[in-house]
Amino acid sequence: MIPQPPPVHTPVKTSPLASRGLRGVGQVLFWAFTATIVAIAILVYIIPQAKAGSGLTVLTGSMRPTYDPGDVVAVKGIKAHEVCDSVKPGQVVTFMPNADDQTLITHRVVAVSARTDYEECTVTTRGDANNVDDEPVPAKAVKGVVMYRVPFVGKVINKMHQNADERNVAVGGAAMFGAAALWFISPYKRKAREPEWNI
Repeated sequence: MIPQPPPVHTPVKTSPLASRGLRGVGQVLFWAFTATIVAIAILVYIIPQAKAGSGLTVLTGSMRPTYDPGDVVAVKGIKAHEVCDSVKPGQVVTFMPNADDQTLITHRVVAVSARTDYEECTVTTRGDANNVDDEPVPAKAVKGVVMYRVPFVGKVINKMHQNADERNVAVGGAAMFGAAALWFISPYKRKAREPEWNI
């Protein structure tokens, strides 16, 4: 009796159109994700550092509705002798009210004293949500001028700094997302395995 070959199960093939569609979606997601990360890095880190400043996370609501807690403000650095000549009422500045404390405050300028010597010049500020002015600070206490804000990003940055485990999970998730996207956009095409006959 001649043995019969086992039944052959024809592999289900993905149509070229569907395959291209999946790769197209993966490519769009990958580049959108990459562009978002790069844009945030440029806005929060690269541009402020190029201006001798930094990106600072807003921690309180004293500047609402202009800035909300969790926003990042990009601060351009400024030298003490430039403050009273270039800073005007209406601008938002970052200053260190206490020389013995590294805490920074970001408030709007309401007045700049008219002094020819910057060592005698003072700047008065107020938070947009506050009803009273802050105590005047010397020009040397002003560390920078706000250029723009990046909403919500500070919440993510702070969370990642506070919890290393969550940061690792986020980095791992981003890596997995990137790997998946690369798989979708890869030109490599897997060939269906030919069925084997055992006779």
